[in-house]
Amino acid sequence: MSRRDSRLNTPAEMLVRFIFAARYVFFFCGLLFGVIALRNGSILESLKAMGFFAAMAAGHWWLKSRGKLEECDRALDAMFSGEVTPEEGAGLDALLERREVLEQRRGKPGFDPWEVQIVRREISNYMREHPESAHDLDNRR
Repeated sequence: MSRRDSRLNTPAEMLVRFIFAARYVFFFCGLLFGVIALRNGSILESLKAMGFFAAMAAGHWWLKSRGKLEECDRALDAMFSGEVTPEEGAGLDALLERREVLEQRRGKPGFDPWEVQIVRREISNYMREHPESAHDLDNRR
């Protein structure tokens, strides 16, 4: 497991992601029960709708009070737009820079061709984990 994975898979971060996703589920359930309540004129269904909307609002408040709402919104926007986040782009930049430094030392005493191969494998693994950054790699070559 990489350092990036362990930071995002802490129980606290998983709870934040769960509550962020649950807000959308609560919204649509509240909407569904609201429509059913209007159609049938049922007070019980309208109470269920209000309960779901209250749960959605509570989740929103909880995320906002901890400063995680904007972070989750940015991550969701980046995921759907196919952008590379700044820290992921910095990781690719660092790998490409390391490869360039190694290639410049090629043919000089002390050059280790296996080190270049290791960096190439790291770039390949990075591209496999982050396929959205492929267009960035093409622009940097």
